[in-house]
Amino acid sequence: MPTEIKITTLCENNTPYPANGVLGEHGLAMLLEVDSQRILFDTGGGATLLHNSRILGVDLKTIDALVLSHGHYDHTGGLETLLKEYAGPLNIYAHPDIFIAKYHLLEGNEQKYIGIPRTRKELENLGARFHLSREPRALAEGLLLMGEIPRGEKEEDQPIKTLCRQNPDGTLVPDPFYDDQAILVESPLGVIVLLGCTHSGLINTLRYATKLTGKEQIYALIGGTHLVAASEGRLDYTLRELEKFDLQVVAPCHCTGFYAAAAFYQAFKDRFVYNSAGQTFSFGGEI
Repeated sequence: MPTEIKITTLCENNTPYPANGVLGEHGLAMLLEVDSQRILFDTGGGATLLHNSRILGVDLKTIDALVLSHGHYDHTGGLETLLKEYAGPLNIYAHPDIFIAKYHLLEGNEQKYIGIPRTRKELENLGARFHLSREPRALAEGLLLMGEIPRGEKEEDQPIKTLCRQNPDGTLVPDPFYDDQAILVESPLGVIVLLGCTHSGLINTLRYATKLTGKEQIYALIGGTHLVAASEGRLDYTLRELEKFDLQVVAPCHCTGFYAAAAFYQAFKDRFVYNSAGQTFSFGGEI
């Protein structure tokens, strides 16, 4: 089991006060340091990754691997910049559906492309070495990429405004988000769940985390929860179910939204952390 875990939020929608030079953007990237392993989780939208990393003293040339939570631009937009900075082959772990063309449905059925900004071939020419799998994958001791997340909670079924092009005839269909993944870290304090956007549903994700680890408690959740447009009923359900996991650290961000984040604060009080660009979490020592 890892003994020292550090997580640094490199890219996020918001900045702390005072900002200390870090910039915000619509996107998410976090550096996960587990003992001697340094894994980047997502790359943000591409505008702040290098700038914030330098401000925070993070050398992206020293990372061991990149994990992509899913194939949206606000999590993959910094790929090209990262690969040019890294200047060498970089192992990238993700689900094969990250390369399916993705679109957001706007008013009047207008469609906006929201997928990876570069093709797989373009990224491979820059040094990307993709390792794609639908199954859970151990990245290191005590470090697991979850793979496809089962959907069992009917309360987390939402109207789909995101489409993808996966049919042979090129037509658009509702995106099932099978590529949505999270990272599990088994720390001395308990299981830490690192979230990208949680399109699979937060409770679906945590229930699957307990199944994969065999542990009922989740010590910490950090990252995007995709509750920005959640109804009051959905929020009530989510908060009620979250209490069953005995969470000690709740640090939502990015696609969580102001109202959901405020609801998390009201529910968890001193267990809540306002997560923004530049935030650092450290876990280690004895239980």
